[in-house]
Amino acid sequence: MDKIHDPPKPNLKAINTGRHAQPAASSAELQSVSLNGGISSSRSITEDHDTPTSARSTAIQLNVHKRIGTPKHATGSPAAHHQGHHQHHQHHHDPFDSNAKPYDPKFRIPAHSELQYLEAVNSQSSSNSGLPASYGGVQTYHIPAGGGVAVLTSGSQEELHVRQGHGMLPKQRLLMEQQEVYGKLPLPLQHQMLPKQRLLMEQQEVYDKLPLPLQRLLMEQQETYGKLPLPLQPIKEPIYALNERKPPRPDPVIVKRWSWSGLAIFLYFIAAAVYYFIIRATRTLNIGYTSYGQLVLAIEVISATATLSYGILLTRYTQPKAVKGLPVADQASPLDPDDVQFKVHVLICCYGEDDGVVGNTVEKTLLAKVPAKTKRTIYLCDDKGEESKANIVKRLSERYSDSRTELRYITGRVRVADGRTAREVNGRVREVNGKSNNLNNCLKNVIYPGFTDPKTQTIPDNEIMMVLDADQAPVESFFCRVLEVMADKDIALCLTPQNFDDVKASYDIFNCLNLSFWEYMLPGTDAMEYIACTGTNFGLRCDALFKCGWFPTWSVTEDYTLGMNLKAKGYKARYLNEYLVFGTSPETVRKVFQQRSRWCKGQMQVLFSKECPLLDTGLTLDMRLLYTSVLFSKECPLLDTGLTLDMRLLYTSVTWSYITNMLAVPCSVLVPFIALVFGVYPLVLNRDFALAATLYYTSSTMVTMYARRWEHLKPVWFCIVSCHLLWFTFTKAVINVAIIAPLTGKMLGFKVTGAKNAAAAANGADSKPKRRICSGGCFSWLKPKYLGDMAGTWDHYVLLVSFLLSFITAAVGIFGIIDKPYTAQGEVRWFLLLSVFWAIHNMIPPSLFLRYIYMDVDPPAAEGDDPKPKQKSLELFEDFCSFAFALSFAMAVGGIACTWLVPDDYNLGQVLNVSLQFFEAQRSGKLPRISNTPWRGNSGVWDSVLLPNGKNYSLLGGWYDDGGMLKLTYPTAFTVTLLSWAYWEFKQGYAASDNLDFGANTIRWGADYLNTVAITNITSSSGTVQPIFVAQVGDITRDRAYWGQPERSTIPRPASFLSQARPGTDAMAMTAAGLAAAAVAVQGDSLQVAQKYLAKAQLLYSYAQRWRGLYAKFIDSGKLYPSVSMHDDLAYAAVWLYIGTGQQKYLSEAIAFYGKSVASEGHVSSNPYQWNYENVIPALDLLLAQVTGEATYKANVAAFVNKWMNSQQQRDAGSSEVFYTRKGLAKASPDGTLQHTANAAFYTLLAAKTVLKGNYMLYACWARNQIGYMLGDAGRSYVTGYGAVQPRKTPHKAASCPPADISDCTWETAYYTTDPNFHTLRGGLVGGPDNNDAWVDDRDMNNPANTVSLLNSAGFSAAVAGLVADDINMAKCQQGNGFIQTVLLKAKGLPDAAGQRWWEGVQ
Repeated sequence: MDKIHDPPKPNLKAINTGRHAQPAASSAELQSVSLNGGISSSRSITEDHDTPTSARSTAIQLNVHKRIGTPKHATGSPAAHHQGHHQHHQHHHDPFDSNAKPYDPKFRIPAHSELQYLEAVNSQSSSNSGLPASYGGVQTYHIPAGGGVAVLTSGSQEELHVRQGHGMLPKQRLLMEQQEVYGKLPLPLQHQMLPKQRLLMEQQEVYDKLPLPLQRLLMEQQETYGKLPLPLQPIKEPIYALNERKPPRPDPVIVKRWSWSGLAIFLYFIAAAVYYFIIRATRTLNIGYTSYGQLVLAIEVISATATLSYGILLTRYTQPKAVKGLPVADQASPLDPDDVQFKVHVLICCYGEDDGVVGNTVEKTLLAKVPAKTKRTIYLCDDKGEESKANIVKRLSERYSDSRTELRYITGRVRVADGRTAREVNGRVREVNGKSNNLNNCLKNVIYPGFTDPKTQTIPDNEIMMVLDADQAPVESFFCRVLEVMADKDIALCLTPQNFDDVKASYDIFNCLNLSFWEYMLPGTDAMEYIACTGTNFGLRCDALFKCGWFPTWSVTEDYTLGMNLKAKGYKARYLNEYLVFGTSPETVRKVFQQRSRWCKGQMQVLFSKECPLLDTGLTLDMRLLYTSVLFSKECPLLDTGLTLDMRLLYTSVTWSYITNMLAVPCSVLVPFIALVFGVYPLVLNRDFALAATLYYTSSTMVTMYARRWEHLKPVWFCIVSCHLLWFTFTKAVINVAIIAPLTGKMLGFKVTGAKNAAAAANGADSKPKRRICSGGCFSWLKPKYLGDMAGTWDHYVLLVSFLLSFITAAVGIFGIIDKPYTAQGEVRWFLLLSVFWAIHNMIPPSLFLRYIYMDVDPPAAEGDDPKPKQKSLELFEDFCSFAFALSFAMAVGGIACTWLVPDDYNLGQVLNVSLQFFEAQRSGKLPRISNTPWRGNSGVWDSVLLPNGKNYSLLGGWYDDGGMLKLTYPTAFTVTLLSWAYWEFKQGYAASDNLDFGANTIRWGADYLNTVAITNITSSSGTVQPIFVAQVGDITRDRAYWGQPERSTIPRPASFLSQARPGTDAMAMTAAGLAAAAVAVQGDSLQVAQKYLAKAQLLYSYAQRWRGLYAKFIDSGKLYPSVSMHDDLAYAAVWLYIGTGQQKYLSEAIAFYGKSVASEGHVSSNPYQWNYENVIPALDLLLAQVTGEATYKANVAAFVNKWMNSQQQRDAGSSEVFYTRKGLAKASPDGTLQHTANAAFYTLLAAKTVLKGNYMLYACWARNQIGYMLGDAGRSYVTGYGAVQPRKTPHKAASCPPADISDCTWETAYYTTDPNFHTLRGGLVGGPDNNDAWVDDRDMNNPANTVSLLNSAGFSAAVAGLVADDINMAKCQQGNGFIQTVLLKAKGLPDAAGQRWWEGVQ
């Protein structure tokens, strides 16, 4: 809101009259003025620019309508003014007189001028003194006021006189009168007396400060207007200016339209981007090097914002109507100076450009037609002051004589250092923007020399300036088409696109034509009311430019900043998408880099300034984003309080695209290079990523490659290519503006694209030659023929490095594929091929650049001229561009396809849950109502044992050992031990996968049964009875003879037990170990339960020590699970009791039993590297190493792990205790199954965590690979209920039998059938393949390879828990597996090992 000025004081020198106020002129000038209302033709007072400014500074002319009868002899002299005043009083007419001339609604007097008038009335009327004779102008106004007249008259005295009649005019008569009454009011009051925003005056505080007469005008009496109190109260109703009789607006030449295809693509991109980044953040960062992955993701997000802002612009666009422009003026008829519709000032700025180029532009401008009623003046603004340019103007002026056009030559500008926009360097003034200063020199000193105060001076709306660069020649219809748009007075600026006739769209690798900008971006911004200015080829109302303070000189991109300033001040603009000007592109590569660097620097200057659009509250949010191309200055759009928030964002987005480009391009080049050479990857490849990437990259490509015409596709693609070629140029510009300039105080300068070293000379820079690399001619045979002078720059070297990095990446990937095309499991190494495709895609832009600079050229026509490529070479280059265009899309499609072909990693948390479901399916007894295996029911509910006291003791609970119905205590105890150990060491894995309760309940189900079978409190009437220990429930022979559901079984189930007379040290000691381990595991969940388990374990351990013997001698299941050692089991129980109780005696006994086992039982195991229920020596080594830290145990642990891991070259069974199959499965010789491998994987994870130091990922990834083999890496899964190809015919009675209401379960219907099991058994690990990775899915219960059991699944579930706890996955295991590691391993003769880190040392 404009401020209210204080009332004018007597002897006021000049009072501004607002919109049509002009600098005062001499009497001779004023005599030539023709005052014709509306837009005055009195601009002639400024045409004579040789008149001294002082001659214009004594008065301000007020333009009014002819009907007032202004004396033509009125001049700026006091005598003339006095004479006009006297003459006017002699010819005064009553404004209400019927003979008065009709009111002309085109005349307008600004509100602030009228306000000054009313304030002057107040100051004079309140003093009841005589009134001044004049009001700072040359005319007399008549304002009726209730029967009297307030007269504003011209005269010799510069004071204000008001003659009071019958009082002030009531408000209702001024503002609320009927049409026929207020239409007769005096002209100044009839047209916009006071705009609403100035009448309200910021509520009561401002209102109270107004003079009383003005208050009486604003607030009416009760009987006439709302019966409000007198002007002592705040304004209650808004006061509106009288209705203006505006002429009808012309139909818009440019119309807005929706692009439905663009809108659909944009919405698709939004949805795809949201989904993609959710997947990236949640499913792809589990890579081990999270910071690196997060950095790459952050750059992707930043890059997506640029695509997003561009996509918004595709949703709408503006389009010119099919019109031919304004009618062309008849050259035969002279221009009537009193009937001028447009006064056009054409400014052609140049500095050192070729005379032929400049002459062509000036001549084409002269030849361009102008509309009727148009006066055109062409100014050649030569900032270098070359005589040849003056001769051009002189020659063309003589050749083209036209009363409508004048051609002038402007030069001789004096440069002044002001500290911000210009500084003195080495005795010369260096300017930030020489072009702006050149244009402003012509505007301020030649065209409008007296215009210095935008608040009080106004340039008529019909005065329009047009700017053309020295090489931009307009077509014949340029002026008619642009002025047709600007016939709408609401349009302050009309921009047209640039075009270059020396570049073909088919090989425009530097995007000089910038078709995506002119054809898609600017129509979109125009539809959003964004004001874009590109420095040339535009028309602009002079008053709008004046109000913005002329062209900005503090930024090297004055065009962008000017557009933002215009928008902030509320002006409107239109983009005329017609190619009306043709110019020349930068001739050399260096000039291209200079031009783009200048664009970037200028926008960075604004972005980092107080004029930043994002902070400009005068811009809407979208405009701020679009305009934010100038971040680094006080003019930053983020700070501009004249812009609304959406406008700030819209203005900001342009600059933001430079920042995104400088981050995205090097990231795109370096990521595949780092991955293949150093083996460090930024993300996890999985199916979720494949889907998200497919959607996201196709949608982003559809946005960036959007084209409404097929022939636009390739030029739009060149925009993407140029971003790659210019990223280093943009990076330098950003660093210069954001870092170097603030730190060093260096001022950025405007570099002229078209003239070599012109900017340096203009700005006073040193002209000494810059250092050259190999200036002596080294490798001259490699020198490009079409590169030009690139001395002192590094841009071309950076592009060469970019090409080499991508080339090396592709070569390394191809080498890796040739060297090892398949994984151990037989899968193609698709992730290498993905990086190869990516690298080739990145090679395309720099390869285009290299091919471009090595084109054959013709010799220069003259010394100093730039070479020109041969036509044949251009044709070949055009073909190469077409090939690169097709190859680019082929590589993109290939890369997306590879993301689908890379094997998806396993959800190990889900696998852990599935493995626990197996133990749920094996339960006996009364089952909970809620279960993951609803096809299981209560069974074995009558299981019991007859005690020595003659009572039956229930054996409810426990697990069935395998697919049958036997409950065996010894394997159950070993199973509980493994599950408890895993829960204790890797509890976070259960928690992370939401299996904490599931895991604890599984352990307690088994431990509760172990607690049950150890019957130690038997009493009878005769006294205490010796305890018994139940080792088996069920009869093996009967069980094998029955094939049916456990729930429907009626076969006898006898219980076999151990006692003092039937000793079984091994089984009882293992059970004690299981109970002690369970107590350690669940003590954090239930201390009471843990104490119960621990007490029973101690009791059993004491019995096991006293009752020496092997259980297999007395229990039939000893044939299935034979045992030939007992000291290792006693040591195993003792060490777990030590961990559970902390009592030293248990540790001492454990060490003693360990020694006895090694000394007397070492021969009992055919393979000491098989860790199972029969051989727990490896587990003892690990536990004792943990609790004692002795080197002997640690060495044994390391030997066990190394034996399993480092036998990869010994692939034949029998050659070692451990060997590898062709697909990478480690097997224990001679008859090892997946049970032993799973136990070894679990053991390795435990050892890596607790005993082994360093290279943790090496051990963990070995375990992951072995578990991965079981899950499907070899082409099939060996876990029931998991994987695409899984065991479906495993011999399992409960799973194979259909429900009773469907069919009876018999040998024929459930066992011998070739159909899969009726129910899906989840989590059961089968015995596994043979030594050649072969396995057949059948229901042979005599084949250990097909059976599932507790012992098979215990180690598998425990190992999976360890992998989940440490979050081990395929992507983490791949880290480090790059070219460097491959070379180092080959040099040492070592095989590849997942998880190997070359920086940790290969082994």
